[in-house]
Amino acid sequence: MQKSDIEQKIIEQVELLSNQKVPDNDYDIFTKGFLDSLNVLHIIMFIETEFQIQVNPYDLSLDVLNSINKIVAFVQTKLNA
Repeated sequence: MQKSDIEQKIIEQVELLSNQKVPDNDYDIFTKGFLDSLNVLHIIMFIETEFQIQVNPYDLSLDVLNSINKIVAFVQTKLNA
């Protein structure tokens, strides 16, 4: 799967959850209040379902999921593992 496809799917999901447009792909979506902690679970479930990957809780922190670019990098790492 191409990086741009992964990126687009994640942007769509984050914007759906937040009801807002993501300012840019490096925007800190959690510490700036764009999404809250409940949305973390939704993002993780989305990643597992959409990309058919198993997310290990020990691999995660808000730092790994705090921007579109970081989420995309995380998904790419899991897909290439």
